[in-house]
Amino acid sequence: MNEEKETCQITQETTAGNIEELSIQKNESIRSNIEQLTIELGEQKEFNHFILDEKQKAIITLSALITKGDSDEELKTHFEQALHIGLSVIEIMEIIKHCTKVAGFPHSINALFIFQNLLDHNTK
Repeated sequence: MNEEKETCQITQETTAGNIEELSIQKNESIRSNIEQLTIELGEQKEFNHFILDEKQKAIITLSALITKGDSDEELKTHFEQALHIGLSVIEIMEIIKHCTKVAGFPHSINALFIFQNLLDHNTK
């Protein structure tokens, strides 16, 4: 039993050491990316070098807007875009549900009403 604890502890120390070593090696790359992002934000350039696909970006945007609250029109627009790029109704409902844990019930129920109104309007 004690041997297991020692092995686990050594693994954790080694892992922590590797992470520290990696972070030192990658520091210049991260700094370069932050500098590039700062320049692009200042120049209001379009970001087109992300690794994320359109669905992933939509999930992040919806999550941010739901959590932010008080962004009804933006949320409606992004719900429409999310459906257009292929997110399902079930996936969007799961995003809203998940945001309840982070944003709280009022923000999530508001998002749910906005989404439901959009769906009702599109089915007429």
